[in-house]
Amino acid sequence: MKNTRQNKSLVSERLSKLDDDELVRITRIQLPYVTTAYEVIFHRYHTKLIQVCFRYLGSIEEAEEAVSDTMLNVFNSIQRFEGRASFKTWIYRIAHNQSLNRLRKKQLLLASMDEGNLVADDKVDSRSYDEKELINIALAKLSIEERSIVVFRIVSDLKFNEIAEIVGQNLSTVKMRYKRALEKMASTDINS
Repeated sequence: MKNTRQNKSLVSERLSKLDDDELVRITRIQLPYVTTAYEVIFHRYHTKLIQVCFRYLGSIEEAEEAVSDTMLNVFNSIQRFEGRASFKTWIYRIAHNQSLNRLRKKQLLLASMDEGNLVADDKVDSRSYDEKELINIALAKLSIEERSIVVFRIVSDLKFNEIAEIVGQNLSTVKMRYKRALEKMASTDINS
């Protein structure tokens, strides 16, 4: 049993050194019976996807659920991955769609609630926030499209052409929205 674990660890270590294309090829061969290559993909992207989904959803629990759904979708759909875009772009697009679906459900739920039950404190003391909270407040002021672009660019360090593929917009639109979003974030007053 110990040798089996050691062998699996060695295989995982070797697989982790492969690029995405080769790893996807091996995963397609192995699944659904052997999950070693898939596990390497899972670990390669899990933390990055959590960070992205958290910036959309504002809740670590919801981000983890969105990433779980994303990885389950990858497991079930990797055989149909055509390679027209990079695997990285494909997996981020799935996470993007999962996050947007959760945001839509959340907005529908909030819209159906009685507004009288919602209590908000408009007077916020900026000294009570740390830098991450200030960023989250600024991101919350952006539209979903703007937030997507900013999160993919800053948190995930994706190139503009990758972001354009993920969000389904042309390159110049993505660059323009990114610039406007940064301007909007820079002018955000946390007390408003």
